[in-house]
Amino acid sequence: MSDELVGNLAQAIENIHRYQAELRKEPQLARPMKQVHVWYAIRSDEGTWIFAPSKFAGYAKNTARDHLARRKPRDGRKTEAVLKSWFEVVSPDTRRAAEVGGALQEFLRSFGHSDPHRDARICIPRRDRSHAADIHQVHERIGVEAAICGGRPHIRGTRVRVSDILDLLANGVAQSEILADYPYLNEADLRAALAFGAAASAHRIIFAA
Repeated sequence: MSDELVGNLAQAIENIHRYQAELRKEPQLARPMKQVHVWYAIRSDEGTWIFAPSKFAGYAKNTARDHLARRKPRDGRKTEAVLKSWFEVVSPDTRRAAEVGGALQEFLRSFGHSDPHRDARICIPRRDRSHAADIHQVHERIGVEAAICGGRPHIRGTRVRVSDILDLLANGVAQSEILADYPYLNEADLRAALAFGAAASAHRIIFAA
């Protein structure tokens, strides 16, 4: 079990998708939903909002097993401090708040809970950052699903791994050649793979003495 926090937006998005998959495998993960104070939301492939609590979204490569096996609960203050770099709280009394709040309520009710915690906040990816286009591409085009490519990041709707594209580009293969070899990909898919790779390499690496 690791206490490493996520180092970039891509890792947080990956955790939100993984939370949805883990809920289907481990029902106990749904028990504390009513006590969650901060939810993180992104849009799914179908355009619906999907959610994960702060303490799940904020720890790198989180799983239900890691999350539930701990005798001492994880620290939400640590995850909040990291996740606020890429997410912002949905402003209350707005159309977006009503939309996302309604989706969260429906999500909780599907697991037997009536409503979110009365003080619950919902956070979504920031829209006013310089890399907003890259964030959108990563969210729309990169998938992480346990049943596809062994859970490795891939281009949605295909079995082409992000690592495959990055490896080809690193070895000097032109984008036009990649698109010729993979006609079901397009330039936006390649840009999304590059954005994902850049985000994934942005976290610190700690070297042992």
